[in-house]
Amino acid sequence: MKKTIFSAVSLLCAGAVIYAGSLPGKPVRSSYIGKRWMAFEMNNGPSYKWEKLPDGGSIQIWRSDIAGCCVGRYESGVGNRCDLLIRLDSKKRIREIRVLEWGMACNRALR
Repeated sequence: MKKTIFSAVSLLCAGAVIYAGSLPGKPVRSSYIGKRWMAFEMNNGPSYKWEKLPDGGSIQIWRSDIAGCCVGRYESGVGNRCDLLIRLDSKKRIREIRVLEWGMACNRALR
């Protein structure tokens, strides 16, 4: 899984590759899709890394153990970390969420 995370960070550095649609991870459903990024951020904490896209949108990489969400507060133990790649449009609305590393913390973050 660490290779997947490093791949995602590498892709963030190459915004053109991400913009072309070759996003890593598995797409998931969430009640946050279509809502503003601020709603996700208020409930789960800030993103770990982000990259602006040429169309005015952005890619956020959110990580539960860095954001302080879920791990330790709701669940504890090994395998609970959740890494998400979240694509926003130019109005900061969530258009897509992809899981880079699934852990129990994802259940809480994606509700």
